[in-house]
Amino acid sequence: MVAQDLAQLYFWGDAKLSADLAKAYHFALLSQQHGRWPHALRLLRSVFVLLAMDRSFSPNEAVRQFQREINSGEALRRDKALAVLNQVADLRPRMFATKNAIYGNARLREPLPVAKSAVVLVSGQDRLRLLIADANGAPQLAWTQGAGDPLVSLRETGSGPLFFQRRPTARASGAQDSRQQLWRLPPSSPTTGILISRFRQRDGSFHESRCTASQLNSHWLLSAAHCLYAADGSKFLLSLHYIATPPLSSAADEVAIPVSEAWQHKDHRAEDQQAGNVGRYSGSDIALYRLKRPAGTELNTPVLLAAPTLLQGDSWVESFAYPSDKTRNSLWASRCSATLWQRGELSLSDVYALNCYSYPGQSGAALLQKNVEKPGAPPQIVGVLSSRISNDEINQPVFAALNSRLIADIHHLIASQNSEVTEFEAVAVGLSLAVSP
Repeated sequence: MVAQDLAQLYFWGDAKLSADLAKAYHFALLSQQHGRWPHALRLLRSVFVLLAMDRSFSPNEAVRQFQREINSGEALRRDKALAVLNQVADLRPRMFATKNAIYGNARLREPLPVAKSAVVLVSGQDRLRLLIADANGAPQLAWTQGAGDPLVSLRETGSGPLFFQRRPTARASGAQDSRQQLWRLPPSSPTTGILISRFRQRDGSFHESRCTASQLNSHWLLSAAHCLYAADGSKFLLSLHYIATPPLSSAADEVAIPVSEAWQHKDHRAEDQQAGNVGRYSGSDIALYRLKRPAGTELNTPVLLAAPTLLQGDSWVESFAYPSDKTRNSLWASRCSATLWQRGELSLSDVYALNCYSYPGQSGAALLQKNVEKPGAPPQIVGVLSSRISNDEINQPVFAALNSRLIADIHHLIASQNSEVTEFEAVAVGLSLAVSP
């Protein structure tokens, strides 16, 4: 049992231990009983077959096993299979936007549509074994010319999830549930955690809300402005704290960091939501939060900010968040198509509608988009998830887009150049917010 647990540990990794496929396979072999693999490691065994580390059966059969799990009709089996595939996608090199032809067999026959992104499973001088996502987000094997070919463009690990399943939801028309659970953030994505706000509402009752927040550096967070308001629109904050990359336990609250300073978009007003002023409410739903003490070490990779660039046929954005309808503190990824819903007037941001479902807890998540000028570079933050809006025109999640004025102000705040800020206003957080929990 110890060897089996170590196989899982080295496959997934954790905060103190980096994932290591070779060590995961070593302990998986040690876990065999009478030459048989434990049932709990059946998906990992298929991974090792795909990577040519194990030859118990064919790579095609390994893919079929994942497809059976995904199509089983059981949400837990589906999500576990997709999580395993996305972990492999994050640990192996990725091939991006290649012009090379890809094929459905190792003999480089049966041409397939060109994939914008593919996981390199096995690399050789004459050909590469790839794993791609088909039109339905399911895994599919493919092959292309070897790494020695000058047209092959590879990027190292840490490129984020690739496999998503889109499922209809009755909760939001025009949106599908594409959320997939992850066990760690991709290294190319900004550190993401939970912003916890506790309020006293107008009727005297207490209310807690949880938003997702992204670290711009060790002291500053980007999230939604509505996280500063209670469900009834009041703003009687009792405490405001941040949990960086929370573990899957209630003990995460014990490592919460107090927020000492908050700056919201100058036009954000909670009453706009009740009044139905969607463009004004969501077009100003951006805020920055300064932590009383640093959250971890300074980020190695600078967080890039940009306005959305929605090219024809390529309007995809991704987010990483902690939805309240899932296991507490569990991390989920979404990939959505964005459509401009309303242009921002005056100082308001453009508002974009998303075709994927969101739930409380995801609000405030950064929307990430690939860098169109530098393919393969880390994604850029292009907006902040606001909320799901519902009226006669729309019933979908929306996000407030960044623009040049907001980006300039964010840099001013981080540099302590508060006098240069024009689009944000300071919010009094109170003495109670500067006290450790």
